[in-house]
Amino acid sequence: MEGFEKIRIDDVFIISVNPTRATVNEAIAFKKIAKEDIDSGHTKLVIDLSKCDYIDSTFFGAIIVFSRMLIDIGFKLKVVKPSIAGEFLFSNPNTDKLFDKYKTREEAILSFEEDIQP
Repeated sequence: MEGFEKIRIDDVFIISVNPTRATVNEAIAFKKIAKEDIDSGHTKLVIDLSKCDYIDSTFFGAIIVFSRMLIDIGFKLKVVKPSIAGEFLFSNPNTDKLFDKYKTREEAILSFEEDIQP
């Protein structure tokens, strides 16, 4: 799907958000991709936002909905944090309940195997 890249590394599925601006337009496509992954039974999921400079509230809301869907089935989302410009949304400590945050994709992937603190 345009603007997104889906990658599988072993049993970890990564949704890489490639636009530098994640807005309402990208949120619509993201919701579809995320739902497909959950419906397919994928539970080790990472959202890589490292290329994003800007994330609007609609896209952030889509991440929250996706995270709650995973929590409802007993899993927790892993998020690779965006650049400094987009990081303010992720600085709220309440988001720790919804997803684990990492600086790199590699840390997020390894967290499924090891007890790495985000």
